[in-house]
Amino acid sequence: MTTDQPDSFSACLEQAWVVMISEPVSALRLLDQARTLVESVPLRACQLAFHEGWGYNFLGDHLEALKKFSEALALAEQLKHQEEIWRIHNGMGMAYQGMGQYGEALHHYRQSLVICQSISNMNGLFAAQLNLASLHYEIDDLDSAEDLLNQALGLDTSTVTAENLGEAALLQAHLHSRHSRFQDALLGCRAALEYARQLNFGHLEIQALIAVARCQRLQNRLVEAETTLLVTIDHPEFDKEGVTGLYAYIELAKVLASTGQFSRAVHTLRQGLRREGLPEFSLIQQRALETLAVCLERARKYRAAHIVLRLALDLERKLQQRDVRRQIELRQYEAKMEDERLARQIAQHENRQLKAAQSRLQLINELARQLASSLRMDDIGQKLYDIVRQRLDVHFVSLALNRPDVEAIEYVMVIDDGARLPGFSIPYSFDQSRAVQAIRSGEPLLITGEKHRASSLRLGDNRKLPLSQLFVPLIHNQAVIGMVSLQSSVAERFGSDELELLSSLAPFLAITLSNALSHQQLYEVNTALSHEKTQIEAAQQHIEYMANHDTLTRLPNRRLLVNFVDERIAMANESGRAFYLVYIDLDGFKPVNDRHGHRVGDSVLTALAGRLSDALRKTDFAARVGGDEFVIIVDDFDNEPAIHAFISRMLSVIEKPVMSNNEQVAVSASIGVARYGSHGRDLDTLMHHADQAMYGIKRSGKGGIAYAEQHPRTLF
Repeated sequence: MTTDQPDSFSACLEQAWVVMISEPVSALRLLDQARTLVESVPLRACQLAFHEGWGYNFLGDHLEALKKFSEALALAEQLKHQEEIWRIHNGMGMAYQGMGQYGEALHHYRQSLVICQSISNMNGLFAAQLNLASLHYEIDDLDSAEDLLNQALGLDTSTVTAENLGEAALLQAHLHSRHSRFQDALLGCRAALEYARQLNFGHLEIQALIAVARCQRLQNRLVEAETTLLVTIDHPEFDKEGVTGLYAYIELAKVLASTGQFSRAVHTLRQGLRREGLPEFSLIQQRALETLAVCLERARKYRAAHIVLRLALDLERKLQQRDVRRQIELRQYEAKMEDERLARQIAQHENRQLKAAQSRLQLINELARQLASSLRMDDIGQKLYDIVRQRLDVHFVSLALNRPDVEAIEYVMVIDDGARLPGFSIPYSFDQSRAVQAIRSGEPLLITGEKHRASSLRLGDNRKLPLSQLFVPLIHNQAVIGMVSLQSSVAERFGSDELELLSSLAPFLAITLSNALSHQQLYEVNTALSHEKTQIEAAQQHIEYMANHDTLTRLPNRRLLVNFVDERIAMANESGRAFYLVYIDLDGFKPVNDRHGHRVGDSVLTALAGRLSDALRKTDFAARVGGDEFVIIVDDFDNEPAIHAFISRMLSVIEKPVMSNNEQVAVSASIGVARYGSHGRDLDTLMHHADQAMYGIKRSGKGGIAYAEQHPRTLF
């Protein structure tokens, strides 16, 4: 590549962007070449840091990505380049999402959304909405994810890139698949494939093919699923997929295991784990090892299964340690950024203070030293009165703020003969006021030996006429920010000495007043930030709750079910006490929605969820895992009649009619039961066998309770 052409820098960035997903290391090498072409141009430096941020994002080094994006954001904000700013916020959202910092990711996606709305950038708006939908999908908040995706697809998409539309189609397919709407999911996959092939976007095509195969497997179309996955693995760009390519091998192994081909499943997974270019460890590799261990066990290769399971556990430990290190590094990085921000503020403040110090050094008198410690308006006014009263024969001292925003002078401190008077304002339009004249001119105004004018504004003790007056504007950063005024009942009390004294004090007094205003504003800002922080923390808690609970019934969702079962498995392995997984699928629920509407259907689901929760013991656990599907984890019973009686009671609770809109709505249920140890030693296996038992009785059309086979033959 030559670097003497004017567009060489842009060409480097463009080439890096093309290979960013499939070859992030190569992309970063190209960006290193581009660094020599930046030539101290802020916009180029911003664009380079932005691209480097994405390179580290796709490499999985999200902390380094955040550093680059922060560097780019500082430059973009300095340039006030809104187009760059919204793109950078999107990148930072991706980085935080990759680190599991969902609250921070949500903040940056929303920042991008707001900016794109303000500049009417439909492609950016679509991308931000899509990222928000992906975030909610990742935390299992499927309803919010679907709403956000529908909002994005409802926009004017004529200017939206085909890449974004393809990603949206794939996300829509995933959402349909999670709701078992497989035909709709396959339509979404086909749309994603069309966009991928139109763009020659291998990554999107491969991910869409894997999604197609998963739908086929879940529909028990195992031969088609196997064919799709073999085509995927033979894709010309599959080797560029890196660690995400393992999803294809995992899916293929599940297909093979479902048909009893455990040896082929083992071979497939080992082939995937031996691929070149894999990182040292990742979550996908851990899942592949766990699946391999199960397949080896089903193939009766128990020793190999034990070894692989140990590897998976060791990998899990390393992933946890890496996540802890990343969290520590992230906190250290955020603390460093905060320290740098504070250092900049301190430096700016010190520069302002240095200018103020130069003025104070000219005074070198007791007046300045006494005022130096004041940051509140009341303190400044009182000290000013005490200082002036000691040295001058005055009875009246006031301190006022210039308020050009409301075209008035606001008196914040008025003391007459030691008594504090209420504050007040004088509008600019009252041009007879000496104070208004002094503020508008920016020059001191000395009135001495003049008799009191009846038309002038009277303040203070009516028995003391203001025969001498002195008005001195307070100027800071070339702006009149306020004014100090003195009055004396002694004629010609103020002369050139008094004017010079107060004029010398005015710069320092202006700085003191400015500091007091800044202090007051800082207090208000801190109060607002504290309130905002409280709101953000509440929002983050809500997001955490939504990530673990079903939005309709408030029951735990599948994600919390996984965590609970992991804990129960650990307890069972330690104590030897098993537990039951009870899979509940409501019968006749679709007619309820068709006849009464979804609102009544939702109320029935909510009521049944409440009944189930009330009927369980403290040690039991209930979760909603689908539209009308629930899973209950029940502690072991001493004998089979006892567990049967308990589950029968659950069934009677479900079958009791629900009152909604003054009508009784009744549903029944098909229930499948699996026991830990007897029917599996992990959640997926227990779910599978409970589901098989449930479908066996559901096919009878009568509902009821069925127990998994004592010696199940298949895993998936």
